[in-house]
Amino acid sequence: MRKILFICLFATSLAASAQILKPAKWTFTPSKTSAKVGETIDLVFTAKIDDSWYMYSSELKVDGPLPTTANFTKNDTYTLVGKLVPVKPKEKYDDIWGGKVQYFEHEAKFIQKVKITKANPVIEGKIECQTCTTKDGKCVPNKDKFKFEVKTI
Repeated sequence: MRKILFICLFATSLAASAQILKPAKWTFTPSKTSAKVGETIDLVFTAKIDDSWYMYSSELKVDGPLPTTANFTKNDTYTLVGKLVPVKPKEKYDDIWGGKVQYFEHEAKFIQKVKITKANPVIEGKIECQTCTTKDGKCVPNKDKFKFEVKTI
């Protein structure tokens, strides 16, 4: 019984000391904080990326790395217009994936257009991305919830 208790306590202390890697910190800002019903606005997703890390874009021409995606919780207060668009990503040939990849260093920015269809829209969901380090090639997936506050006028 003592051994089991010791093993459980040891495992718990290891889990508590394990650090969750989060090399990208997101902010979510609408282009306008107030809009009319029927108006189209931009939702701006901005990630600050730690030094020696990079993030893949939402538009990838090769299979393999995980692209950045925004998954919206559907409701009738808004409609998506187009797709998530990366703003000025870098591009390089990647030997591992056998093709060109778009990525961001230091800061990543994406824009999603939405049309406001009802008063005081509820725009929320999750953004998912993959960040990798240039030091040893380690890659980690990241998920963050987002919510945009827009008042109607």
